[in-house]
Amino acid sequence: MTTSTELKSGASRSVADPPPRQPLPWRSYHQTVRRIVAKWNPNHGNYGVHDHEFVEIAVIASGTCRHQTILGEFRPAAGDVYLFRPGAWHGYVGVQRLSLYNCCFDTALLGRELGWMADEPYLGNLLWALPLSPRQRGMVALRLPPAAFTACRKVLDSLCELAKFDHQSYFGDQIGLLTQILSLLARHTPRPPTATPGNIRARRAVSVALKCIDDAPAKGWTLSSLASRVDVEATYFSRLFRAAVGLPPMSYLRRRRLEMATTLLRRDDLAIGDVGATAGWPDANYFSRTFRNHFGMTPSRYRQRFREGRHPG
Repeated sequence: MTTSTELKSGASRSVADPPPRQPLPWRSYHQTVRRIVAKWNPNHGNYGVHDHEFVEIAVIASGTCRHQTILGEFRPAAGDVYLFRPGAWHGYVGVQRLSLYNCCFDTALLGRELGWMADEPYLGNLLWALPLSPRQRGMVALRLPPAAFTACRKVLDSLCELAKFDHQSYFGDQIGLLTQILSLLARHTPRPPTATPGNIRARRAVSVALKCIDDAPAKGWTLSSLASRVDVEATYFSRLFRAAVGLPPMSYLRRRRLEMATTLLRRDDLAIGDVGATAGWPDANYFSRTFRNHFGMTPSRYRQRFREGRHPG
């Protein structure tokens, strides 16, 4: 068992001396991402356009490439950070000595262990309001100044070390380190709008509602049923939810259903209409239109492009 001293020592390596850690094979890595996983990629190669069913944070350590994303093409450099919610695709081409960290976590954490963050202005901005705004399409790009970049690498090194050990025994440590990373990144997002004031009980209603939606996005939630579930008047609840998450409750529900649909399209052989119905849309045509409007491609095209097990590029 690694002691806390050993972990601290591993986390204190300088930026110029990254840990001698080899990246996991793509399939092995994909299969391990169930809760929280971080890995260091010292020699990242070209990697075709792909999508994930989890939240991914990519932190560029050195080198560059053509980073193709749902928001267009970027030329990253050390200190650039990209956050992707499920459905926000990206890929790396034209790689030049690229090294980066990947930190990924299950979306279920957003409704459970991380649900309280929705009520914190900057954290809520990073995880919900920014990526879920229509213009961002599930993605956030930001840049860390040198001091924050160095601090972020130290915490990521510690989280990478924990990937070697039993998940259940170290889950609390992983949550703590992930919280540090998210808090650091959140401080370097645009200033969030002032949240609607309210008492603690009313604000907590947002976290409970997020848990309800994230745990069962296909359920027939309505504004009235969610407001009743959290025991807050519907109009006030909607205002609180939008202030914290950046979207009205029903818009957030639609986004979570779309994220669920992306997972079904990659993992199962369900007919497109059945995917929509399983995700909460009985009308197949309405599902296809909604999916295309959000992701810029039909469900069939998405399935062809991002089928699980296919390593593009």
